[in-house]
Amino acid sequence: MISKKKMLIFISLIISISMLIGCNNTMDNIYNDNSKIVKEGDTFGLDETHEVAKNGIYKGIVKLSGTGTIWTYKSDKNLNLKVPYTFSVKSGKAKIVLISPNNKVTVLAENTGKNTEGEIKKLTIPIKKGNNRIKLVGYKKANITLEIHIDKGEFQKIDF
Repeated sequence: MISKKKMLIFISLIISISMLIGCNNTMDNIYNDNSKIVKEGDTFGLDETHEVAKNGIYKGIVKLSGTGTIWTYKSDKNLNLKVPYTFSVKSGKAKIVLISPNNKVTVLAENTGKNTEGEIKKLTIPIKKGNNRIKLVGYKKANITLEIHIDKGEFQKIDF
């Protein structure tokens, strides 16, 4: 016969595990849903973060499910920015997206745990007049290493 106290502990444990699993699935559902990616706020599960965002540079090592805004820029004209970056994903998958003023999502780079590149590459970012944002989007607690340099706009950390 199981005591009432043990039964309550067991039920509480099952509920907690169910909530954690549900939360991760919700965050992972964002990855392919542009209507959720474009939202002003971010929705994420962040297991680990080591970030620096200053002087036109973002450097981050994060474990992310969901979205995190890392850069914003209000432009007074249309232009193309040439941007150096390195982007590696050790597990899960992740992408860097640009959100234009009309909420169009453009995938700038995408990477999976099968591809742990470390060399410097260049992006061409098509900036439109108005508010532009760059978000990092992770799936299955993506283990991401990113460094990106942009001399316009402002970088920010994802961390909570």
